[in-house]
Formats: sequence, C-alpha cells, structure tokens
Amino acid sequence: MSFAEEVATMPVVSLTKIKLTMKTSILILGLLSVLAFSSCSKDTPAVVQKNLESGEWKITYFYDKDHEETTDYAGYTFTFNDDGTIMATTSSGNVSGTWSTGVDDSQDRLYLTFSSPDKLIEISDDWVILEQSNSKIELEDDSDNSTELLTFEKI
Repeated sequence: MSFAEEVATMPVVSLTKIKLTMKTSILILGLLSVLAFSSCSKDTPAVVQKNLESGEWKITYFYDKDHEETTDYAGYTFTFNDDGTIMATTSSGNVSGTWSTGVDDSQDRLYLTFSSPDKLIEISDDWVILEQSNSKIELEDDSDNSTELLTFEKI
C-alpha cells in the first residue's frame, strides 16, 4: 500500500474539534491552578487566628539563635484575644501585648509584640507560620542572621 493510500484510509479528525478540546483542557488546567494556588495561603492567617482565639496556649519549644530556651517560658500561659491583644500570665502576674496574622513576602505570618519583660520581648517578632492545627502552631523567624523557632500548643 502506498503512502497516499494509507493517508486516504486514515480516519478524518476535525481540526475544529482538536482546537476546542485543547482550549477546554487549557482552560480547565488554568482554573485548577488558580484554585490550588489561591487556597494554599489565602485562608491560613484566618484559620490560625480562629484557632489561637480559642483557649489558652503554652510555649513548648523556643530555640533562639544558638540554643534552646524553652524552660524560660515554663510558667507562662498565653491567651490570644479577638481584639488583637495577647495576655501572658504567670504566677507573678499578667503582661499584655499585641498579636495579629497576615501575609508578607508571600508567607503566612504571626506578629507578636510585647514591650516587657525581656523574655517576652525575645518572642516579639514577625513569625513565619510553618505548620498549624487547632492545637499546635509551629513558627520560624526568617532572619538571615540566625535560626529562631517557636512552638505554641493548646493547654
């Protein structure tokens, strides 16, 4: 059978159908990509905020620059209020600060601010949210100078 005869016996495929199928496929892939990327980060700060506002929390891990300092926070409990204030409570009293969540440099963040004592000033930072659930949140300071890690767990 010659080449011309082979071509003549091939099924006819409409180019319009192929273009439509490709356009549909590209459109579906584009929509799925938008949904996937927009759901990754968009709701995490709101979820973290909702989780933190329910109950009391304690620091279960704090690594500052070159050593662990978790035991410095053994007596503290933290209450994240829905008005953006945070209350750190110890047997010696309460210390108030502020907190919020947001996105900066395409990373979900938890912002903590205390003006005293020094222990709480140490955790005042814009923390990158690494992992979070309704009972645990793992944070990292993305400073180029050192490694700082902070973990809160619900009591």
